[in-house]
Amino acid sequence: MPAGSAVADVEAKLKKRYPGNAKAVFGTLNKIGLMKGNKPTAKGLKRASKPKVRKVSQNAAAMSRMSSGY
Repeated sequence: MPAGSAVADVEAKLKKRYPGNAKAVFGTLNKIGLMKGNKPTAKGLKRASKPKVRKVSQNAAAMSRMSSGY
């Protein structure tokens, strides 16, 4: 698995959450389709690498500016 990939990040988070329980870590990664066995899947690499973009409406941005004293 490429170091620094999104699948590696997910794996590290799961290992931190379930220390010493490899079955829980890799079982979860296999179940959600990021890995097959101990190898990342192309689909998993593509899915895991999507950045999560938070959409902010113009109204929310205006309210944020108003509350910050602008």
